[in-house]
Formats: sequence, structure tokens, C-alpha cells
Amino acid sequence: MNFIQKEDLNGIRWTWNIFPNSKQEESRLIIPLGCLYSPKKEIPTCPELPYQPINCRSCGCILNPFCSVDFNGKSWSCPFCYQRNQFPQSYYGISEQSLPAELIEKFTTVEYLLPPPQQQQQNRIPNAPVFLFLLDLHCPQEELDAMKDAIVQSFAFLPPQAKVCLVTLGTALQIYDLSFTSCPKSFILRGTREYTFEKIQDLLQLRTNISQTQSGDKPAGIHKFFRPISECEFLVSEILEDLKQDPWGNKKGIRPQRCVGTGLQLAIMLMARYFGILKLNLGKIEKEEDLLKIKSIGGIGGRIITFLTGPCTKGKGQVVDREFDNPIRSHHDLLKGTAKYTKESFSFYDNLGKIAHQIGITVDLFGCSFDQVGCYEMRTLISKTGGELLITDKFNSDIFLNSFLYLFKNKKKIQQQQQQEQEEEQVILETGFNAFIEVNTTSELQILGLIGNAEKSKKTGKAKINEKFSVGIGKTNRWKINTLDPRKNFAFYFSVINDEKTPIQPKKIGLVQFKTISYDSDGKIRVRVTTSGHLFGDFASNAGMLKQSFDQETAAVIVSRLAVERTKTEKTGSVLRWLDKSLIQVCKKFAYFDKSGISSFQLSPYFSYYPQFMYHLRRSHFLNIFGDSPDETTYFSHSLYNENVSNSILMFQPILQSYSMNGPPSPVLLNMGSIQKDNVLLLDTFFLVLIHRGKQIKNWIKQGYHEMEEYKDFASFLELPKQEAQVIMSNRFPYPRFIECDQGSSPARFLLSRLNPSSSSNNQFSEENQNSGLTDDVSFQVFMNHLKKVVCDKN
Repeated sequence: MNFIQKEDLNGIRWTWNIFPNSKQEESRLIIPLGCLYSPKKEIPTCPELPYQPINCRSCGCILNPFCSVDFNGKSWSCPFCYQRNQFPQSYYGISEQSLPAELIEKFTTVEYLLPPPQQQQQNRIPNAPVFLFLLDLHCPQEELDAMKDAIVQSFAFLPPQAKVCLVTLGTALQIYDLSFTSCPKSFILRGTREYTFEKIQDLLQLRTNISQTQSGDKPAGIHKFFRPISECEFLVSEILEDLKQDPWGNKKGIRPQRCVGTGLQLAIMLMARYFGILKLNLGKIEKEEDLLKIKSIGGIGGRIITFLTGPCTKGKGQVVDREFDNPIRSHHDLLKGTAKYTKESFSFYDNLGKIAHQIGITVDLFGCSFDQVGCYEMRTLISKTGGELLITDKFNSDIFLNSFLYLFKNKKKIQQQQQQEQEEEQVILETGFNAFIEVNTTSELQILGLIGNAEKSKKTGKAKINEKFSVGIGKTNRWKINTLDPRKNFAFYFSVINDEKTPIQPKKIGLVQFKTISYDSDGKIRVRVTTSGHLFGDFASNAGMLKQSFDQETAAVIVSRLAVERTKTEKTGSVLRWLDKSLIQVCKKFAYFDKSGISSFQLSPYFSYYPQFMYHLRRSHFLNIFGDSPDETTYFSHSLYNENVSNSILMFQPILQSYSMNGPPSPVLLNMGSIQKDNVLLLDTFFLVLIHRGKQIKNWIKQGYHEMEEYKDFASFLELPKQEAQVIMSNRFPYPRFIECDQGSSPARFLLSRLNPSSSSNNQFSEENQNSGLTDDVSFQVFMNHLKKVVCDKN
């Protein structure tokens, strides 16, 4: 089976491509039954249908190729609930030779593109995306200039009708009036004071209703802060150009007074008022009923893009004291329970996340600092709203600029004007807004949950969910993601309902349907429907069929997300023991070995890479947190929850490519022996792309051979890994860190830390052993030998 080709057609990959026929058989598989799905993945062959989808009147599932059709009776039977449904009159012309796209066998994924809702056409809900920029002024002027330049560059990618708002935070908060063009005008609020929604409306004069705003010559109320970019681009650029460092933040020996929590709270209140919400309680939400009282907007939502250079030191959401003598919390502090502000600030930001999620607001965070910025406490605020997270050293870098501009990736469409012959170019962002993912299954399967950057929504239809046991975000079949782009990926977990006494008959098909509804930046509704069907199998009588259906890459990612999710409630050591135990069980189940011992141990080719993935997962940033801060661990986990199979594998098992003058580029093992004096290595760890030159290559460069005409082939050879690195980095979020280094140099440690610490030479003075570093990690060979010994042990 070519799993990658199937992913290209549907954006989905399963751990097991043949389903077990009972829950007992499923438990014997050890590895969960699950899939990774990218609901907005670009699929060139996916048909775009300009009409409403046809739903089953009983369960709500959508017409798909697995439906049985009665062409004479003009009806179809739903494969999920077996309900018979009549076709609408527009389908009466269908036949076996003339089928609509949604019934054609190869189109298991289709998209319906529908016009904007009537409320949006009447301007009762937003008809353009909204972007609120929240800038931290407690930073060096060079960093602030880089931040401002990036924002100005982003304006070129926005649709002309997009609304923008500008707020700065520091010791105080400043909200800029973008309707006042004579000179920069702003409202200033104290960052240490708590504000209610009603108080903010009074202070900022937001009581003006929409009709009064539209009738006047000048925008009033909330609309003076949110203006179309086509009208205010020059004014905003002028305001940004004049921005300076916070004048109250330069005292020596103490951290600046940074009111991040109050700033985010204010930004959410401004967004809520813009979306027409007149009453909003920002207090602690204890029950789901309290959350449902908050109005959820329909149509296009908005983003709060936050730029931070340090942690919150005052007011709500405080993470650390202002005195430098009191360092910001570490993993050790969290483990011992001595992190002074973490529990309270996490509760505050989590509450904000629930409110923002319910309204339809996304919160993104770009934290650029050599210290932590407090994203560990803000993790659920970002993940629940579907936001992006970047942690790096400084704003004045390619990492920040390219990652930030990725948010505004767009596609341009040429539209023919109805009353004029001229054409108009329309800018549409690749991001979908206010997206919902709904999952339905046939009666043999039930939904356990989702692991990803999303939040649960109210259950719909007759979907079977496990009420007693859930994985990740469970006990529902519907999730909301406030912003959804093509790279975002979600892990879904399922289980079989049938008991071993009543197993599912072989060759019966189990179906799972994913329905994703989102709003494009032009207001149109996009509905993607993916229907995935797989046979149930009797694995007891056909073990070969079982092994061939196993996708070991997907399984490694599904298990890695499960392991990271468990670290939220369990100690890392406990998670590692669970991981080791499950690996041993997998090997006992699927490896061949006899009484002769470990020499007879042999894994099927379909499972041969799985132990290697687990070895590298144990050594990765996700489970080996030594040397990482809580902010870094949050950043790595957030990225893992967003990426597809290939990119997720890269995060814990990098790719190493070797370039030599003696042959074409080739992949090599992640081993110390791969470092040679006459080769160039290209390492891709997803977050880092590194070029490593051997000693001989380094000496040739030092002697200037690459600049000589007679050695132009050598110069071309040196460019090959650089060109490949640029291709790798060009379409990746977050933009990777790029390093060029020589053998034996300090930056080479980034390569050595990711290589298998093994040596095939017994000579301690050999070049291979000189490449290796001191480490407590066992080599992969030692790891495998121990695994084989444990598996083959009779006890």
C-alpha cells in the first residue's frame, strides 16, 4: 500500500488500514486505531462544487461514493444509518453513466463552495477578516524596528477590505484611533488596573450603535479603532514609524512593568465589541452553560497577533516578579510545585482562551527573547483558539519575519465584473475562519477524541462517542478551530464497539466521514467532506493482511501525540515506562523469535522502523526536557500538534543527507560514523536546518579553491546543500533556524546532539570517536539488543 499517495488524495493516514473486527482484537494490536487528518490540505484533484451538499435526513451524513443509489426510484441509502433518502429534483437526471462528482468512486473528498450567508450580505456579521496587532514596547529599539517593519510588510498580503486595529502594551496600554487622520490619536489605560467590559465601553466611547456609525461622516464607537487596511495603511505606517521604546521600562536591576494579561484581556474585549457583543462577563467560567451564554459570531472571525519580548510582570496573568533575583519558573520548579504565579496565571489565560474560542477570536503569539516570555501559562489560550506560536531569540531575524508573513499567505483570483468587461484581482487568504470539524462513523465504531490545537463543541447527529473513556479532547464528535490553514493536522482516535462474541463479519466496510465547514476571507462558506472506508478483518486467521495494513510512520506520530498528551497529567518517567512497555508488547506480538534467543529475533518489514522511531522519540525534546525551558517544551508540543506525518516524524527523527564529490547526494544513518572529512552533511530536524562540512572540505575552502576558475565544480558542489536547504525552508512554519558549520567547530554540537552516540571502532584515538561527544544516552544498537533480550526472555 502506498500510504503517501492516499494522503495526497484525501489528506488522511490511518495507523491500521484494515480495521479489527472486535474490541478484544483491537486491544491486542497495542497501537491505537486512529488517523491523522489535514482538513484544509491542498488537493489538486478535489472537485469544487457550487451547490449545497445533500444530507441524510436521519443522521446528517453527506452523500458520498459509498452510498447505494436507486436510479429508478431517484433515492439513495445512507451507509451510516441505512436511512432511505430522496434525491432533490435537480438530481433527477443522474444515471450510472452520468453521476454527480460526490458519487464518483475516486472522489472520496469533495468541496462545496457556497455563497456568503444572508446575515453577512446584510452587514449584520463581519464580511472581512479582522487583525488586531498587540505590540510590546519594552524592547530594544532595534527589535522594535524589526517588529514594525514586519507589520508594514504584512499589509501588502492583506485583502483590501481586511480590518486592522493597533494596540501597544508596556507599563500602560495605548489603543489608536485609526479614523483620526490629522495626527496620531490614542486612548491610554493603566496596565495595572482591572477593567470590566462595561467600563471599557465607557472609557473608549464604544456605546455608539452600528446605525449611528454608518450614518455619520466619521466612524464612531468601536469602528474608529477598526478600519479597512485600504483606508488606513498610510496612517498605521506613520504611527508605527513614530513608535519608541516604553520610557518607563529602563530601570536597572528590575524587569520592566509589562501588563500582558491586561493587554490580552483588552484586545479580546475590543474584538468582542466589534463583533456586536454588548454584554461580556470576563469572570471565571465554571460551567459549560456559562460559556454558551457568550455570543458566538458567525462568518469571518479575527486574529489577535501578539508580539512579546518578555513575561508579564504586573497585573492579571503575572508570570514572574520584577526583581531579577527571582528567576522565572523552570521545569524543576513546576515539578516541585514552587512556581509562585503559574497556577493562577494559567487559570486566567485558560479562562480567556475559553471566551475567545467561543466568540471566534484567534490568539497568536510571537515571543522573541533570550529569556522566557510566559507562553507556558498561555498555552491553552493559544491552542484553544487555533493560534500560532513562535519562540525565538529576536525579532530582527529571518525566523521571525518569514514565520510572521506565513500567516498572510494568500491566493489571488481573477474575477470578471458583472456590469463591466474589465477584470478585477481578488485577494483571498489561505486561512479559513470559524471552522468546525464534525466526525461521524458507522455503527461498529465509536469516537474517543482528538489531539490537536482545537476545542470541543456541542455534539451533533447520532454519532457514537465513548462517554466513559476519552483521548485528548473527547466526549464529542464536533470540534471548533477559529483559524484553519492547509498545514494544520489533527489526530483522531477510534475504537471498535463489537464484542468478541459478536465479531464484525470480514469484508464489511467501516466508514468514517469528516465534514469541515469554514469561512474564506471573502465570506464564502467552504464545506469539505472526506469519507474514508476500510474493511474489517479477521486477524486471527490472516495475520499477513494485518501486517500489510500497518502504517508505521502514522503509528509513531499517533503514539507520540498520545505520549505528549500524557505528560500533561503524568511525570515524564511514567510516560517513558508506558512507551517502553507498549514497544515491548508490539515486538512480542509482531516479531518472530524462537528458543534460540535474540539471534532469532526478526521484525516484519512493515514494523522494522517502528522501534527506531520510538528510540528517537525517547531522546527528543518532547520527552527529554533536560536543558529546555517550559516555554520551549510548550513550543515544541504545539508544533507537533499542528503538523502532518512527514513533518512530525522529522521532529523526533531528523533526516541526514550526505554530499560527496564521489557521487550523488544520498541519505545516511543518524550515526557518528556518517561524519567524514570529505563530505558535507545536511541535517533537517524541522526546527533546524544545518550544513556541516568535513575537515577536508573546510581546508579546501580555507585555501580558496572554491574561488578558482579551475575548481568551479567544487564551488558548484558547495552550493548543492545550500540550494536544498532553501527549498526545505521556503514553505515551512515556523521558519527553521539555519546554521552552517565545520567539523570540530562549536555549532557542530547541534549535529552531534542528534546523532546516534555509537562507534564501530575500538580505537579511542580514531577520527570517529573524536567526533562523538560525552553522553549518557545509549546507542541505538544497545537499545535494540536490550529490547530483543526483554522480548525473547521466557519470563
